[in-house]
Amino acid sequence: MLLLIFGHLESGWSSLTYFVWGMLISVGGLLLNLIVSGVTAIFQPRLRKVSIWLAAVSVVMLLGLVLLWRMA
Repeated sequence: MLLLIFGHLESGWSSLTYFVWGMLISVGGLLLNLIVSGVTAIFQPRLRKVSIWLAAVSVVMLLGLVLLWRMA
């Protein structure tokens, strides 16, 4: 999130660099969270609802970051 904010403060290629790094980190974190949530849902039935909610929240956060970028 900080990299995306820095991207809005700068101009030119540096803003694109900050944006790309911010999105790569966000997408990487989302994928890692989805994998961990899936494994948790499979092997820990008691935590199934919690892991699904965590995956849903991380997808919503990524969509929020994309909307923030599109509106700026």
